[in-house]
Amino acid sequence: MHQFNKTAYHLFLIVFILVLPGCSKNFKSAVDSIKAAKDVSNGPDITSDYITSLPYASTLVRINNSKPILLILSFIDQNPISGATRLTWISGDKGSITTENGRIIQTTGFYSNNLDGLMDQDKSLSLPNRQGSWQAIYDWSPGYRYHFSAQVSSHFVGNETITTDLWVQAVEHIEETAVFSSLSSQFTNHFWVVPATDDIKAFVVKSIQYLGPNMDKVEMLMIKPFIEPILQNESVEQTQTISSEKSKKS
Repeated sequence: MHQFNKTAYHLFLIVFILVLPGCSKNFKSAVDSIKAAKDVSNGPDITSDYITSLPYASTLVRINNSKPILLILSFIDQNPISGATRLTWISGDKGSITTENGRIIQTTGFYSNNLDGLMDQDKSLSLPNRQGSWQAIYDWSPGYRYHFSAQVSSHFVGNETITTDLWVQAVEHIEETAVFSSLSSQFTNHFWVVPATDDIKAFVVKSIQYLGPNMDKVEMLMIKPFIEPILQNESVEQTQTISSEKSKKS
């Protein structure tokens, strides 16, 4: 098995190069990845060799107790307010899941309910933290069910190791419980987070999330993940912040 961080970082460079040059190349990349997703649905079984052969980031998704399906990363954009990276993963039947910092923020093509939006009431969506609380706002369709508020609290479960046919990775397991007072309902989401290094940002490699109360459960495993590098200016800012904090303590 390969060491995950090194293999995944090389994969990211491929995706990063495809996305950055310009709109036309970005559009072509999206079209090609959609074609790849279509080939997955009509073609071979999902094997480690097949996943390795794909030149795109991909995620294995299981909805409730269904058979796993492979979704291909088809589009990368940014949250217009926070600048956070948003990833849209598409299936062969044109259903899609959009994530931000590992959280599912939008879905299309689900049979019963779709998540139209997920946001933090006070700030941008952050990566799941070991502890803390925040106010989430959910929108669902059909039925124009908008602006449902939930109090979300985080809990650190522990350090774990995820093993697949392609890689092995140490992770932090974090669970978040969302309580909807107005609906007298709650659910718990689970996130497995790969810690940041000197070269890459922390990211969610596996998750179990609910679209809403009494709605579909979605399990995602980033079998071939998209990873953001720490850019030089970000590294400088982090170094300055650490130096500043040390000065204050002195």
